[in-house]
Amino acid sequence: MTFRLVDNKLIEYDIDTLKNFNEITEILDKIDCSKEYALFKLETDKKIYKIQPLQFCYDIFDYKLREVLYINTDSITVNHEMKLPIDSLKVTLKNHLLNPNDNKNFPSKGEKKLISINVDGTKDIAETKKLLLKIIEGINELDNKPNFGFMFENRGIIPKPIYE
Repeated sequence: MTFRLVDNKLIEYDIDTLKNFNEITEILDKIDCSKEYALFKLETDKKIYKIQPLQFCYDIFDYKLREVLYINTDSITVNHEMKLPIDSLKVTLKNHLLNPNDNKNFPSKGEKKLISINVDGTKDIAETKKLLLKIIEGINELDNKPNFGFMFENRGIIPKPIYE
């Protein structure tokens, strides 16, 4: 965090009080360019998780296609085009966050590692919570804890840039 952002306020939202995923993205859209950061609390019987997603405020976001892993309730998209079933989540997270086999579809050690989450807004917040817990479980099972960021988006996959 830079000194310019140090005065920004962290606002906590309890996921269980929200109706659906759209409410998460509406909160982010509302506070994105204010002096606030969202922190989403996810509580289970055993633990409390707090997720602070990236907020962009119309900044230019420089990324490579393989740096963003898109996850929704039934599938995963890798490098913009490879579609995988959700039951391959743990293996895909390991490849995306650690890339032990130096697979060119996943970010290398020095590159950004982002996880974009999108849940159908018509589904109950329980679906979002279930997906987040699966992701957290998969990350917690990794031997190394990589640096990465979450993005909550309702826009779907960022379109491929078109170069002329």
